[in-house]
Amino acid sequence: MNVQKITKTITSAEIVEKTVGIYEEAVSLRRKIHEHPELGFEEYKTAELIATYLQELGIEVTTGVAETGVVGILRGELEGPVLALRADIDALPIQEKTTVSYKSKNPGIMHACGHDMHTAMLLSAAKILSENKQYVSGTIKFIFQPAEEMKGGGIMMVEEGVLSNPPVDHAFAFHVWPELPTGVYGFRNGPMMASMDTFDVVLTGKQGHGAAPHQGVDAIVGACHVVTALQTIVSRETDPVDSAVITIGTIEAGDGYNIIPEKARFKGTVRTLNENTRKEVQNSIKRIIEGVAAALKLEVEINYNFTVGYPVTMNDIKFNEHVACIATDLFGENSVQWMSKPSMASEDFAFYLDQVPGTFVFLGVGENPEEPMKLHSDVFLPDEKAMIRGISLIVGLALNTTEKIQ
Repeated sequence: MNVQKITKTITSAEIVEKTVGIYEEAVSLRRKIHEHPELGFEEYKTAELIATYLQELGIEVTTGVAETGVVGILRGELEGPVLALRADIDALPIQEKTTVSYKSKNPGIMHACGHDMHTAMLLSAAKILSENKQYVSGTIKFIFQPAEEMKGGGIMMVEEGVLSNPPVDHAFAFHVWPELPTGVYGFRNGPMMASMDTFDVVLTGKQGHGAAPHQGVDAIVGACHVVTALQTIVSRETDPVDSAVITIGTIEAGDGYNIIPEKARFKGTVRTLNENTRKEVQNSIKRIIEGVAAALKLEVEINYNFTVGYPVTMNDIKFNEHVACIATDLFGENSVQWMSKPSMASEDFAFYLDQVPGTFVFLGVGENPEEPMKLHSDVFLPDEKAMIRGISLIVGLALNTTEKIQ
């Protein structure tokens, strides 16, 4: 691709120039959203801000998708494919501890994962594209999705038809990433992020006195054996060159020094990088829990949330390389980093990529990537200068995707 020409009419330099021109507005938008965070499926004011902004641009707007989601449609003046661009809009149940002037005004709620930045970048790109729709080939669908954080907003959007009417050909999203230097794009072909499933377990024994353990059936001892045994799935049942992570996040049992409790509860997550391993781990977890429970005379109840978990976030190779080429044209080869390993974190954009080919990209926001400020931290503050790179890539992709990438 010609480094100087993104489209027949707008050069890469002109796209960057337009983005720089809107940067201060983008920062203002981001800070306004950051100041008023809302949890998943409660993003009413955020959705209102988004819908109003898009309507003022003359973009067709649908609200109330998946409860609080917003979808905007921009129809270009040239023939072409349908491209979906997605941003997540929800915040986290975290008390913010930063000292910035625009810190959260909602107690116990914070944009600690960069969704405020995602939303502001997509809105800013929508403004640039709406002002240049004579150069847009096909249709751009702007998707502002609620409840990405463990609440299934992505699958609800897909089930409510966000990828149809008109049917989407390709989907794109990115996530701010503090482990990459500010403005560097992180690409990877194939699996980008892991699947994520959750499970809840209740072990039931028989209450007893701590001085007479033989008269009870100890659910705590059973839970300890089960938790330890589950780790053998990773160490002894999973191919060493494959990946799986089993994490127990909560154990609850008992409330006294000398009472053997009747019940022990624990719950955790499973992460894998391919669907076969995902299904095998599910089967192994059930087998081990039921087997250990039976050996220790415990009754067991397992709720394995496999059907509502997140699949692997899988990038389409051809479309991924198409996006990487545009990023290179915009900011040079040093702006693109091909990642050797996927992240074992999870992302519900995977539900979109399960239906249509597309790509998920990391956007570096780390001023000091050697000691990154972690996502979901109560002091998380991504470098806002990265927004120039984010907005530019969205605009460049929208203007350059003139046909379906086969």
